[in-house]
Amino acid sequence: MTPGDRVGGRFELIERLGSGGMGTVWRARDTLLDREVALKAVHRDADASHTVRERVMREARALARLSDPHVVTVYEVVEAEPHPWIVMELVPGTSLQQRIDAGPLSPAETARIGRQVLSALRAAHAAGIHHRDVKPANILIRPDGTAALTDFGIAALQGTTALTATDQLVGTPEYMAPERIRGRDDDPASDLWSLGLVLYLCTEGASPLRRATTPATLAAVLEEPVPPPVRSGPLAPVLRSLLVRDPAARPDAGQLDAMLAQVEAGTTPSWAQPTLTAARTPAPVLQATPTQQDV
Repeated sequence: MTPGDRVGGRFELIERLGSGGMGTVWRARDTLLDREVALKAVHRDADASHTVRERVMREARALARLSDPHVVTVYEVVEAEPHPWIVMELVPGTSLQQRIDAGPLSPAETARIGRQVLSALRAAHAAGIHHRDVKPANILIRPDGTAALTDFGIAALQGTTALTATDQLVGTPEYMAPERIRGRDDDPASDLWSLGLVLYLCTEGASPLRRATTPATLAAVLEEPVPPPVRSGPLAPVLRSLLVRDPAARPDAGQLDAMLAQVEAGTTPSWAQPTLTAARTPAPVLQATPTQQDV
């Protein structure tokens, strides 16, 4: 497809906004309603047209079931050859990844964005949807500074059949929760681990678990401690609470929101790690050092 082409006879492509492993997004003009929208087509394998169609429809259904100001709105699905397209709200502005590339964020700004992404995740989890790919590139920042979570293309919906082989990992390795790598894919806490890594990157300016190869990255997620934060100030206890390998030891969404609210207000929250049975005692990922400061 090229600029000027039309999808479904109605949506005129203007420019390609981005492309990744799961799909391509275009800015387009709805010639019927005279408004700009975002059009997403999912990449397809030569022999997987049915799977691709199901993936497109799954993302559309996931977004259509959510009502939250921090979730990108889906308008409709256009049936076209060789694949359907999702018509979505066009979010002007930049991605959180682009914002981070310009320099680290303050703990307060990070907490504000984190609460907004958490709002989107809470709405998704309440609808039985796990996002499974929370990362800075999938968080859009509107011109007014508010965040919107997008790209539910690999979301797991309760009551649906998996679209990938049982031994295939789908997502971004450096943001993937340890339990997902081990095959547990049914816990909302996995999205909170990913959010914790996003928050870490925002303030620390570096991705702590990215390695040179995918196997090395997966091994780091499973085994290696995350370097203690040094620039996160009052956000540090939040990072410590989220980045533990046992999902049962992480705060739930309500607790996390309360902690982020404190950071946004400029105070340092406290977190008492839950007491678990010996069989489930979590292995901390973040390791404190004598010089670490929470202020």
